Amino acid sequence: MQAPLIIIIGHYGSGKSEFSVNLALQKARDHNVCLADLDIVNPYFRSREAREILNNHNIEVISDTYSSTKGLDMPYLSPAVQGRIAKRDKFLIMDCGGDPNGIKVLRQFSDLISDAPYEMWMIVNVFRPETHNPSDILAMYRALQASSELKITGFINNSNLLRQTSVADMLQANQIMQEVVEETNVKVVYTSGIPELLNKLPNDILGEKFPLQIILREKWL
Repeated sequence: MQAPLIIIIGHYGSGKSEFSVNLALQKARDHNVCLADLDIVNPYFRSREAREILNNHNIEVISDTYSSTKGLDMPYLSPAVQGRIAKRDKFLIMDCGGDPNGIKVLRQFSDLISDAPYEMWMIVNVFRPETHNPSDILAMYRALQASSELKITGFINNSNLLRQTSVADMLQANQIMQEVVEETNVKVVYTSGIPELLNKLPNDILGEKFPLQIILREKWL
């Protein structure tokens, strides 16, 4: 039986790497996990920066992508990433770069990925300027699918204003995501946030509540 593959994509600054690290830590309780950091766009909040924490939980971290040089149109994934995609012998989480340009790297393996079941989840923060309403989210959704040549199978509502986030903010984000779900027929898998905030949300919030431990951003807050 092949292990699951989950690809994490989204707009620049939507919280992909923070979510990916937390997801890896959660899944490591019951699975052998590999986290592949393919974010060559954002030099700051990359999941590879949490390598020590991840390694302490026996999570393999792959981050040796080849950057786009010498006239190449897109960066190439390292053989280690390709091997994990092909083998499916570990629970594989792929943390991709932001925006359509950041996930072009997936094209070279779209056929290999599609050969077996996979999930591709789009992280959304409605408080980012480029995804602050249903129309903009839908435009990003279509652009990411076109750029990756893969199908988005779920949304992660990671809407936040960092430590200033309120319950009212989360409910507003939930309403926006409801409109997106109705338009795309793609479900919200998780609504993520810090535990003390999630505990105040109603039980009928979209998706499962996913408590986030702030690992990558802590020193920036």
